[in-house]
Amino acid sequence: MKTSELSGPCVLVVDDSADTLSMLNDTLEQAGMNCLLALDAKQALSIAAHMLPDIILVDAIMPNTSGFELCQQIKQERELHDIPVVFMTGLNDSDSLVKAFAVGAADYITKPIKTAELIARMRVHIANTRIRLSAQSALDQAGHYVFAVD
Repeated sequence: MKTSELSGPCVLVVDDSADTLSMLNDTLEQAGMNCLLALDAKQALSIAAHMLPDIILVDAIMPNTSGFELCQQIKQERELHDIPVVFMTGLNDSDSLVKAFAVGAADYITKPIKTAELIARMRVHIANTRIRLSAQSALDQAGHYVFAVD
């Protein structure tokens, strides 16, 4: 099943804490979102490749592969690189925030998570990605090429 067949946005949540996954699953489902859950980076990459979620929430600190490394891997995959990645972490230092954006994060939220804020941010990222991909698709179908320089 592809995410286009689901009734609401599809969110992949990646965290090594089962309690965090459970809390986010309940919260996001109440907000009308479909949740996919992964406990580590390897599982997350496999799920993302098969389901193509609308957005990915990632904890920065996980065993084996960090959220930073996972985000970098996601952004290197052609099928996944357009999916917004939002970090949710207890790290609130500037170096971690800068590192997250350097590896391709769309946003960075510190724990404890304010669920209303998280959902609002997610909806904006999902909507912006859909608009951008729709415009890109329209240009591709029209057969016109755009070249921009700075």
